[in-house]
Amino acid sequence: QFKVIFTVHQNTQHATMMATSRMNHTPCCFNNLLRGKKAISTAFVIALSILVLPTPLLPQAVAQKQQCSATEADFNSDPALQTMKFDIGFGPQEFLAYVEPDVSLFYQEKAGSRKKQVPAHNGWAAKFVNMSTERVKLFWDPANGRPGNLQAYLDPFEASGTASFPTHKFYMTSFHNENEILARFEIKPPQSVYYYDPITIPGDDAATQANLDALSHEEFELYQTLVTSRDFGKEYFNFTGREYLSLYPRNAPSHKIWRADYFGQEHWVTSKETHFVDLPNEKELGGIKEKGRERKLMDHEPRLLPQYRSPEPYLNMTLKVISCAPRAFEINNFLSETEVNHIMFLTTGMKLHRSTTAGA
Repeated sequence: QFKVIFTVHQNTQHATMMATSRMNHTPCCFNNLLRGKKAISTAFVIALSILVLPTPLLPQAVAQKQQCSATEADFNSDPALQTMKFDIGFGPQEFLAYVEPDVSLFYQEKAGSRKKQVPAHNGWAAKFVNMSTERVKLFWDPANGRPGNLQAYLDPFEASGTASFPTHKFYMTSFHNENEILARFEIKPPQSVYYYDPITIPGDDAATQANLDALSHEEFELYQTLVTSRDFGKEYFNFTGREYLSLYPRNAPSHKIWRADYFGQEHWVTSKETHFVDLPNEKELGGIKEKGRERKLMDHEPRLLPQYRSPEPYLNMTLKVISCAPRAFEINNFLSETEVNHIMFLTTGMKLHRSTTAGA
């Protein structure tokens, strides 16, 4: 069960919203409750490198036959996934990493025939890691002599992230004394992860060891986890040219991402989660109380609220690649008019304000 952020383009109107989407454990099957295919004039663009958040709203579906054009072998043979070999002190290891292909291949042309364009917008993601035993404060530095803008409180061995731009400056202070500046940072792409580490003293093994000896067992374990992640991040950057933003190690993704080898590439999906053509009564809506296996819907079982759905037994969707890096797909006729109108209705009354990010 997932919530997927996507952007709706309806004629000249644009709205960003949350839509509930469902997948089963088959690598490529999308089973959506309130989704369907938007009627004729609307196309949905879903970037599969976006934020995915767990939600308890929908039941899980169990697939009994192939419901899409891709197979497990298609995902495993993704040319953008390459084996990274490394050793960060625990012996030889391997990691399957995404390496962005040559842009020419997206046009089905010979590698090197095209040059990648650099976006005019230079916004940059930044992550700050507190590797100390003390709680600290993170500030954005206006660099004009004025007090900094508080961004986050970082507990010991915790991290926080923010959107920023190249040359922007940040600093960390003691939690109890904002005048005690512990570390300063400047955003310098391609670096995205910045560490405050008062324990390891470069060039002074004795001082480093003394700091390590002063840690409790729990603190030492937490510190070593961050050290391992930082060491892995260096290997990952050297191999891919990008920062590793997560904490290493982490579990492998349980859901696959569609291949986007070239512009115009298409995939197809079928689902029994057909369009809603009439709006259910408000009393019939709400969260599903079943848990675990009790929430699974077999193919032979009726969908939820079938009396409000389209009479067709299946919903057929075609995903067309419109961006290869990041991967984004166009799905025409993704929602019914009833579903679109309901989503637009839910967005009314929202209190919005101008972004505080400089340049937005």
